[in-house]
Amino acid sequence: MKIGIIGVGNIGTIIAEALIDDHDLVLVNRRTEKLKRFQNKAQIFSKIEEMPDVDILFFCVKPQDAISALKRIKVKSGIIVSTVTGLKISTIKSHLDGNIVRIMPNIPISIGKGVVGITYSEEFTDDKKQIVKSLLSNFGVLVEIEEKHFAAVTALSGSGPAFIFVIIEALVDAGMKLGLSYDTSMELVIETIKGSAELLQKEGKHPGEFRHLVTSPGGTTIEGIYSLEREGLRGILMKMIFDTYKKALELQDDSHES
Repeated sequence: MKIGIIGVGNIGTIIAEALIDDHDLVLVNRRTEKLKRFQNKAQIFSKIEEMPDVDILFFCVKPQDAISALKRIKVKSGIIVSTVTGLKISTIKSHLDGNIVRIMPNIPISIGKGVVGITYSEEFTDDKKQIVKSLLSNFGVLVEIEEKHFAAVTALSGSGPAFIFVIIEALVDAGMKLGLSYDTSMELVIETIKGSAELLQKEGKHPGEFRHLVTSPGGTTIEGIYSLEREGLRGILMKMIFDTYKKALELQDDSHES
């Protein structure tokens, strides 16, 4: 299968790395030095207009570059997969013919542990959906959603890893302040987060139920919980997601042509 990728930045590179061993890739990026790792493994172009026809086209440019890039696409493709934040299917269809898929992946797809929000244009047939699902299956978990919820998915899971990394960094720093080494703190934090998430996923219970299991009257955990509530952690985290959501909506509005 011949697969094209327009925009080989962070997400485009991850997608290329995931697909290059099993597919014939055509990569387009205006700065070709970013494509050096793919030399002799893929066809490389610096201009969108030079791209040959492909079976599936991944559109991975920055949101501010999306409309100008869409206007320059001449390639024919049966399926177009967009990762562009805020770019609606209807906007893509106003420029390109084909079956449109919109996805919101996050960076853990690079190790097959990501989550990918996905939605399809109306004309998508079940057999074409299966092609897309098979192609993305190694990325992680696919979650089909309505397009109207894409800004929320962007905030919660698309940007989510960055927020998790900040939280991990803060917890590791706290461990170091208490005298633990960086390596020990990192191992304790990562394994605690990973184990807690897997337990929650396996048991399917509300997080509050597990919180109460480790919270004893007058103990250390309730002291920490009290501190979190006093400092307003819930509100901070919820506002963080809502502010990110609002920005995604702004990008969606900006993607429309005037």
